[in-house]
Amino acid sequence: MNIQDLISVVETGIQKTGVNPEDARSGDDGQWLMLRNETPIYIDAWIDDQSSPWNYFILEKDRSIFQVTLPFCYAPTLQREQFFEELLTVNLNLISAKFSFNAKDNVVVISYRCAGSQFQPESLNDIIDGLSYYCEMALS
Repeated sequence: MNIQDLISVVETGIQKTGVNPEDARSGDDGQWLMLRNETPIYIDAWIDDQSSPWNYFILEKDRSIFQVTLPFCYAPTLQREQFFEELLTVNLNLISAKFSFNAKDNVVVISYRCAGSQFQPESLNDIIDGLSYYCEMALS
């Protein structure tokens, strides 16, 4: 899928959530920011031009990527190893989501990612609901 087609599909999905895509645009083309209960929701669409052996089986067919990311928390300074071990255990049980760590900003995020051609605009609200649910579960 080319990037302009993916951007169009994503903006259709954003509109289906009740948000005006123009109001959600942020930064460069293919970047949007929404809020749900004061939680930022970052939506990104891009063409992956850096080959990764982890994703070769998808990227050979479709190099476009769709992603939704919610910041979860800052990584702790105390009991850090136990914290990351718990996240890896929780990751095992997640469906269509993963916790990741951004070391540069010391932030743990939860995200959903798929090839652009697999994204269906009517699923965006469910994706956001699922990620939000996992955040709430992990914080309780």
